[in-house]
Amino acid sequence: MNGFFCAEESRQAGEEIIGCATNHKIYVLIECPPPWTPNALDSKFLPANLKALKEEIDTEALSVRFVLIHSNQLKCDRNKRLIIFRAKTGLSAGYTKQEFLVSDINDIASLLKDCLTGNTPEQEAINIQTRDILVCTHGSHDKCCAKYGNPFYKAALATVSDLSLDRVRVWQASHIGGHRFAPTAIDFPEGRYYGRLNQESFAAILTRTGDIQCLNHVYRGWGILPWSAQILEKELILKHGWDWFNYKVGYQIIDQNEDESFNQVEITFETPNGALGSYRAEIVEDKNKTLHLKGECDGTESYKFTQFDVKNMVIIPQ
Repeated sequence: MNGFFCAEESRQAGEEIIGCATNHKIYVLIECPPPWTPNALDSKFLPANLKALKEEIDTEALSVRFVLIHSNQLKCDRNKRLIIFRAKTGLSAGYTKQEFLVSDINDIASLLKDCLTGNTPEQEAINIQTRDILVCTHGSHDKCCAKYGNPFYKAALATVSDLSLDRVRVWQASHIGGHRFAPTAIDFPEGRYYGRLNQESFAAILTRTGDIQCLNHVYRGWGILPWSAQILEKELILKHGWDWFNYKVGYQIIDQNEDESFNQVEITFETPNGALGSYRAEIVEDKNKTLHLKGECDGTESYKFTQFDVKNMVIIPQ
């Protein structure tokens, strides 16, 4: 049996975790119990019309990410949840949410298509304000997600219970990317990605208290931002502290060379009291920190993983 784990390789190599959150405009969460096949939408409990809709969406380049979710604690009789998160435009604090309870999983595809095409769905959305934490436990996609994700998921449930956070839901999730950073999670509705989590860092993220420097090790980036802006945003979190999580944010790529080894990025923010600010910085490849890793547990070849530095960060006068 192959004893190689890509998450161990990444940790031991000291790979930096920031800048690897995937950037999608829409996330579609479908409640479906495991086991999940390596390609989650091939799983036996999902109807063929959902896979057909996914293929149709892919051809239209809508930037939609499908994720299967499950929780024994959150099951609702025989109903299945469909949750849709959409990125807000302009200065943003994350994603808007629509949530539906569907009695027949075969009806999810038509309901979802109405939502994505702007038609008014026949079914009303549930108006419930929650924080949804998706923990990847998709071991058939990469075994690190089982080895590290499953224990963390169980511990995360206990942490939420211990902190008496009744508006926080923790879900098992299919592949969300970055399995070499397992255990990984996405925090919705903000859409922030985390990895290499433990219970101490998870509690800090849930309560937004404690040493902000813990994010140096577990923050993968904010999904509303492209990768280079994610790297700058982490520096701004460390500068502003937990207050930053209450800010609305926008970005602009000012300059970028062809291979993206040099990027000039600007981030604009708005505080809760309406004050505006902007920072500009260069995100530059550090060739001295370049790594060559397999990147996945079943990998046979090593690939280049570039590391970046933040240089010449300045405040832009308003």
